Amino acid sequence: MPIDYKRYPPNWKTEIRPAILKRANNCCEHCGVENYSIRDGKKIVLTIAHLDHDEENWNISYDRLAALCQRCHLRYDAKEKARRRKSDKNQLKLEL
Repeated sequence: MPIDYKRYPPNWKTEIRPAILKRANNCCEHCGVENYSIRDGKKIVLTIAHLDHDEENWNISYDRLAALCQRCHLRYDAKEKARRRKSDKNQLKLEL
């Protein structure tokens, strides 16, 4: 799913993302894979994860963010995404 950058601070791409990648030495902070390397025949592109799952919180502190590969980011977000799906389904039932 594409990122909706309207939900992020204006300096996300120019300041915040580069600062997190620099702190992580351009490697995934969970598994250590290097940004733009090849794993299983696929190019790795690091993403910046919101460790508190609140991408709309513009009160940015770098301890709330981590550079993660796609695999680690999906694993990190899995429980929260499932919780949100369940919550959305329950909300839908209440509205019906």
